Formats: sequence, C-alpha cells, structure tokens
Amino acid sequence: MDEPASIGFGNLVNALRRRWFFIMSCAVVGVALAAVYVALATPMFTATSSILLDTRMNQFLQKQDIMSDVAVDSSFVDSQAEVLTSDSIALTVVQKLGLAHDQEFVGPPKGAVGVLMWKASKAIAGLKSALGLSSDDSAASADDTPERIAVETFAKRLTIKRVGMTYVIDIAFASEDPDKSARIANAVADAYIAQGLDSKVDSTRRAATWLQDRLKELKTQAAQADAAVQQFKSTSNIVDTGRGLMSQQQLADLNSQLVVAKTATAEAKARLDRIQHVEGNSLLDGTVTDALNNSVITRLRAQYLDLSAQEASLSQRLGPNHQAAVKLRDQMGELRNSIANEVQRIAAAYASDYAIAVAREKSLNDSMAGLVDENDTSNIAQVKLRDLESSADTYRTLYDSYLQKFQESIQQQSAPVTDTRIITLATPPLFKSSPKTLLFIAAGLMLGLFAGAGTTLARELTADVFRSSDEVERGTGFECLGTAPAVKITRKSRLRRLRDGQRWGDRRSLAAATVCENVLDEPFSRFSEALRNVKVSIDGIRLTRDVRVIGIVSAIPGEGKTTIAGNLASLVASTGHRTLLIDADLHRKAATSAFARDAGHGLLEALADPLRLADLVQTRSNSGLDVLPCVTEKRPVNAAEILGSAQMNRLLTEARNVYDYVFVDFAALMPVVDAKAAAHLVDGFVYVAEWGSSSRKLVLEALSSSDVIRERLIGILLNRAEPSALRQSEAYRGKAFQAYYAS
Repeated sequence: MDEPASIGFGNLVNALRRRWFFIMSCAVVGVALAAVYVALATPMFTATSSILLDTRMNQFLQKQDIMSDVAVDSSFVDSQAEVLTSDSIALTVVQKLGLAHDQEFVGPPKGAVGVLMWKASKAIAGLKSALGLSSDDSAASADDTPERIAVETFAKRLTIKRVGMTYVIDIAFASEDPDKSARIANAVADAYIAQGLDSKVDSTRRAATWLQDRLKELKTQAAQADAAVQQFKSTSNIVDTGRGLMSQQQLADLNSQLVVAKTATAEAKARLDRIQHVEGNSLLDGTVTDALNNSVITRLRAQYLDLSAQEASLSQRLGPNHQAAVKLRDQMGELRNSIANEVQRIAAAYASDYAIAVAREKSLNDSMAGLVDENDTSNIAQVKLRDLESSADTYRTLYDSYLQKFQESIQQQSAPVTDTRIITLATPPLFKSSPKTLLFIAAGLMLGLFAGAGTTLARELTADVFRSSDEVERGTGFECLGTAPAVKITRKSRLRRLRDGQRWGDRRSLAAATVCENVLDEPFSRFSEALRNVKVSIDGIRLTRDVRVIGIVSAIPGEGKTTIAGNLASLVASTGHRTLLIDADLHRKAATSAFARDAGHGLLEALADPLRLADLVQTRSNSGLDVLPCVTEKRPVNAAEILGSAQMNRLLTEARNVYDYVFVDFAALMPVVDAKAAAHLVDGFVYVAEWGSSSRKLVLEALSSSDVIRERLIGILLNRAEPSALRQSEAYRGKAFQAYYAS
C-alpha cells in the first residue's frame, strides 16, 4: 500500500483529454495575441543581394601573390561573413547613405508594438540605472551620437547568411521602405568589395615598402658575404683551377707520376735481376731482351755457334785433341768472353737505370708527403670556405627571390583585382518579410497549445490525486469499486419529484433528496451503474462471510460520502432487499437533511431502546428504504463514545435481525474519530474518495488511521468524476461503450 504512485504515458494522455477545453482556450488566446501583434506591428521589407568569393579571379595577373592567399575553405567563407557584419562596413554604409539623419534608424520606432517595446526598453534601462545595475556600456548609451545609434540599428536589421556549403553569401537587409532595403543591401555589397580592394592595395603597398628596405639590406649582406669568401681564399692561399683547388690538382698529378715511377723502378729491378742471373749461368742460353736485341752479341753468338759446329765436326772426324779442334775451342772461348763482356756492359746499364728509377721514386715520395701535409691544411680551410660560400649563396638566393617579389608588387599596385564579385543585385521586394501573418498565427497557435498542454501536464505531475482505477489500486493496494460521475440535478428530475407529490421542505432539502436518490431518477446512468458495481462487490464478499453492516466513510467532508450512502442504500432497497440507512454523522447529519428533515426522533432514541427501531425509522415511498435519522438539538461532545458503545452494538444486532443490508453514514475519518470508535461493530467499509481532488497522501493517511477499517475495507469508490473527462479518457473503448448509459 505504500508503493509510490507512478504516472505513465497513458495518464498524461488522459490528462490532455480531460483538459482539452483549457488547452484549446490557450490556443485561441495564443492565436488572438499573434493576430493583434500582426495587426499592430510595422511591416518590414527585406531585400537580398548575393556575392561570390572566388580567389581564382586574379590568377591571370600573377603566378604568386605577395601576401600568400589562403585557400578558400569553409572557415574562410565564415570569416568573410563575419567581416560583412562588422562595424566598419556598417559605418561606411551609414555615412554613404546618410542614415544617421534617417528617422527610421535614429528616431523612435513606428507602430503601436514598436512604440511599446521602445518604451519598455527605456523603462528597463531607467530601472537598471536607478538600481545601480546598469553597466558602463548601457550608461554610455545615453551620450551616443546619431551615427552610432544608426550603426546599431543597421546591425540589427542586417542578416548575413552563407548559402549551404557554397562560396556564395547572401546579404539581406530589412527596412520599412522596399526601395531603401534594396539600396542598402547593394551598398553593403559595394562597401565590402571596396574595403577588400583597399585592404589588398594597402597590404601590397606596405609589402612593397618592406620589400624595398629588405632588398637593400639583402644586397649589402650578399656583397659582404662574397667579399668574405674572396678574402678567405686569398688569406688561405686557396686557388681554384676550374677542376678543383690547385693543391688538389698537384696532388693528383704527383700521385700519377709516383705510380709511373714505381712501375719503372720495378721494371728496372726486374731487368737487373734477370741480367745478373744470366751472368751467373750460361751466357749463350740467357734470354735477356736487350741481349737478344744487341747486334754485337747476336753476331758473336752466330760466330760461336758456327765454331761450335765446326769443332764438333772436327772432333768427331779428327778427335777432340786435334789441333784444329783445339784451336776452334780457343776461338770459342774468346767469343764467350766477348759475349760476357757485352752482357756485363748491359748489366751496368740496367743497374744505372734502376738507381735512377729508385732516386726518382724517392723524390716523388718526398714531394707527395709535402703536398699531403699542405693539402690537410687546405682541407681545414675549405670547411670554413664552404660555410662562407653557403652563406653567400643564401644571401644571393634571398636577394633574387625578394627582387622578383618586389617586381610583382609593383605590377599589383598598378592593377589591383578583388576576389569577390556580385552575382545578384538586390531589388525592391514586392511583399513584406515581417511580420509573417501565417507564421505568427501558427506560432501563436503552437505556443498556446504548448502552454495549455504544459500547464495541464504540470498540474498532472504535481497533483498526486486519483483519476482512474489503476491509480487507486497501484497507489493504495485496495480494489477500486468504480468511478461515479458527479450528480447533476436536472430539471427533469426536479419535475418528476414534484409530480410525485414530494413538496415537503424547502428547495435545499428537495435538492439534497434529489441528489441522494439519483439512482431512482436515472437508473441507466453511469452513476447508477457504478453503484451497482459496488453492490456486486459487496454481494461477492457476502458469499464468504456475513457482511450486513456496511460503513460509508471518507477522509474529509465534502467528498460526496452521504450522496453515495443514500444512492447505494436506495439502489439496494429498490431491488427488493430490506435495507436500512443509519445517519451516524452526529455532527453534520447530512443524510437526515436529505431524507428526514422533519423527523423528531432517531438514532439516539434507538440507542436507548433498540426494540423501538421499527417505530423510529422513516420509509421512503419511492424505494422502500428505511432511514434512521439523527435528531439532536445540539452537537454532542461524546459522539465517538456513543457510536462505539454497547448500545450501538445492540442496535446493530437488532438491525441485522431485521434487515438484509444496513448502511451506516459515518462522519469523515480525519476530523473526528467516530468511525474509528465504531469500526469493530461494522462488517465492512466502503471508502469514498473524490475524483481528481483527494490526494494519495490524504487517502493513505486516512486508511492508516484505523487498522480495523483497513482490514475490513471492501474497496474504494471514486466519486464526482467529470463526465466529459470520463468520456475522453474512455474514448479508446469506442462509441458503443456509452450506448448503455442513458438519462
């Protein structure tokens, strides 16, 4: 039973259905306010011109800009849109068109709405100033010149918008005069283009001036760098031959000579070794190139071979000891000596050549060592030389580059080109742009609907009340016996009662009786059907236990408890059951006022003698209901003791013996404890809660005040529901659902 109530989507929809009239009223008010605003507001006309940002337009004049242009991208276009809204553009247009003297820009606004808003802003500014809340800007606004006021008004009416993701920007301006709006929109575009040209020319001029100064500086630095290179070469004795430094060229040449010298030395040594080898062996068999090519040796060898052949022939014929043979051998010996002498002469020449080659090689080695030492020193100097040459080359390159840029800047000064062009000129609009009648009407309608729906939903979320069976059962844990709509006294019901002869009492008494017996006048109404459901629930419990005495209770007065008690008792009595209604509310006696206003005896007399019950009740002729009224001269101070006494127990026991149903109309639970005191004497309770009014907290507090009432509670009945709200919330059941209910 302590489960917190939750509000679902269905509850919110039902709330909107119930409050549809309020929501539609808010919508009508919103539409009316919008219509009034449209009627009173000054019409405004908006003219639009379009410009295109295209930096490729100036590429036919130069290959590269002085100030390196940024590629046109999204951020660039957005930046140019912000430039269009700048005060510099606005001030230029204001001065050009003389808007500082135009009453539309510096005077009070026209139209009732404009005047009211202007006065309201002045009042707010004055209030802030009086309270010391105004800032320096707002304080200084009083001293603003007409030109500054015109600029501020101009900025409020100017709209700059980029067209999608293109490079096109729309310039829109709103004015009371169509021609003026077109003129100003075009003036803004012209001012932007002119400002762009002036900015480019000014930037180019400043760049050229800076380049000229930079050229002078670079020229001086380049000349100084070249002089430093030449001076270092002279100081370091570095001579360039075109193929490299002189020392490097000499070293290369000397190295080549040294290789040749070493080769010659090796050849001379080889020849010398060979000739010496030949001297130690057979001279005749020696194969030395110079010896073979020597004519003397060749002739001597030929003679020697002839004599050898002769000696061999003579020795074979005459014997080796023959004188002729011996003589020939002597001659052969002389020839060998001659050959040996000639070979020695050649060997001496080889030795001389070898000595010369060795000396040359040594000389070249000595020269090479000197050049290597000299070249090491030159290489160290070349490191610094390369650094000086690199610096000189850098200065020359920078000078050439800046000289080229300077020439380009001169050309650009003579032919400035803008990268913006107007693609659409603004023309005077034919129709007003604001206020848009349909848009404002639709906005007023939507705002009214949202305001009404929001208010309704806010009330639904903040008001913790019961409006459906699900909310009752989920919030309290008890069964909901139904939802009874509010009872309305119709002229038909009043005439029917007068026709039946019920003329007693005053008009108030007649109205109370009509309300408490509505089930008899409207037997097929939704209210009657709700009470039949209560009776069915009671009868269902009677199948398992004896339930004859049923108490009707509510948390506070005014929730329709007596109306439910009277109609429920009348309904049961009209079905043929013996039914008794006891007015146990000793404080208000509402049931007595409705059913037995003229009674002289009642509950207190019955408590004194329960056997007199049959004589003390009053029977309703139209339903057969017996009513035991409560007749007291003044409000008793011991009402709770009276209702919880043994006499009350004997009275209810007597009533059980006589009647099938005994309904007891108790006082409200929260103000007094009468029902709690008599709860142990009652078989069951029906709790009455007012639909859309009784809060969940109040109901739970009332039920938790008595354990006996909570344990014997049959269910909770929602009373006084709005019929229209019920129809709206039950619309999902279809039109045929309501066909069973009729007056």
